[in-house]
Amino acid sequence: MDHDYPAWATGQAPRPAGIRRSIRLRSRLPLVVLGLLLINQVFNPARIWVGIMLGLGALLLLCYLWARALRDGLEAQRSLRGAWVLAGDTLSELFTVENHSGMPALWVEVLDHSNLPGYQPDWVAYVEVNGRQSYRTEGRCQRRGVFTLGPWELRSGDPLGIFETQIEYPDVRSILVYPRAMLLPDLRLPRGVAPGPARTQRRSNQTTATVATVRPYAPGDPLRAIHWRQTARQGEFMVKQFDIEPSGDLWIVLDLDASVQAGEGAQSTLEYAITLVASLATQMLAENRRVGLAAPGFQVPPQSGQLQLWRILEALAQAEATPGYSLARLLSDLRPVSGRGRTIVAVTPSTDPAWSGELLHLAGQGNAPAALLLDAASFLSPEDPQREERSGMLAGLRSLLTQHGVASHLIDRSFVFRPVVEITRTRTELRTLSAFGRVIAVDVQEVL
Repeated sequence: MDHDYPAWATGQAPRPAGIRRSIRLRSRLPLVVLGLLLINQVFNPARIWVGIMLGLGALLLLCYLWARALRDGLEAQRSLRGAWVLAGDTLSELFTVENHSGMPALWVEVLDHSNLPGYQPDWVAYVEVNGRQSYRTEGRCQRRGVFTLGPWELRSGDPLGIFETQIEYPDVRSILVYPRAMLLPDLRLPRGVAPGPARTQRRSNQTTATVATVRPYAPGDPLRAIHWRQTARQGEFMVKQFDIEPSGDLWIVLDLDASVQAGEGAQSTLEYAITLVASLATQMLAENRRVGLAAPGFQVPPQSGQLQLWRILEALAQAEATPGYSLARLLSDLRPVSGRGRTIVAVTPSTDPAWSGELLHLAGQGNAPAALLLDAASFLSPEDPQREERSGMLAGLRSLLTQHGVASHLIDRSFVFRPVVEITRTRTELRTLSAFGRVIAVDVQEVL
């Protein structure tokens, strides 16, 4: 399915704040040798020392002029294919180095200082006079988050390596890596009672906004359900069947409290929770439901459509563990804006029963509560003394939720996430027509 790109994702590189060019002496040995020769000439004059000094001085001057020519004549640029990616995507950049000086660059080193994990586009090349070298670098985005590409620099110098040319490009481009939606287990979430546009496969004889199909009239069918146009066509009474319209509103409450998280990196309750939320939002929005997200520091009110999906994914990409902000407090903050007749799903590794009381308060307002519980004990090492304790507390919490009629689902570390293939994106690719040599832009759809 196609989607709307975020408004900021234009693919335009920011204009560099200023390129800094410099030359530095890599080794002081030639200067030390020249000084020793000069001292030797003072105390032991000889033509040979003069000749050696003149030759060494000429060599140093030539190396300096070579390095200065490269300092002023080397140019480079980098371009990124696309301005956003999903976790697991391959990031691709094109680096181009040009030499406009009168000296060949026998070695040009590209050094990048990006902080994207696992991405190292460093490169070394030879660029002849008035020549150009390009290379494409690729790296897999290992995890979601906000990262920077750059700053970066070029390093080159004379053939002997006495002087080094450094050209610094201070421009930095921010890149947002969205979490990837995964296939979820069969989560039977409760439905609210508020009206909404979501469809189901069940049919109803009660009048709703959407007609699903028609069928022959049966005794007991209301006359207002007769489809008169189809009746005239079929020559017999035909009755409308309507789609049931359950609540389309869903609040997903994401617990980011740092004190209840377990595990590290991708194998942590935090990353599992964010993947669950991204997957649940994708699934519910695909069913044409209205989905909202509540987490410490931000709320995304329930809306439908693809643009809402990218709002939620953008918020999740930047989510971090927040100390001192419990799930009970988060549910309490949601109460004034939650509305009535909505489904409220808490995603948490917390075993504190205090938040269940706040969830029941929301249920008392006419909402349908549910919980996706992360088994934090499974993310701890077998030797961790808290493992058994947290496992017992989780069992007690599930029993408490069951007693109050709150549906809960348990996700542990062994759960295998499998990517969904419904999300696609369109990018522009340049292609050459072999017959005419003409370059054209072609829109290519990628399945994520």
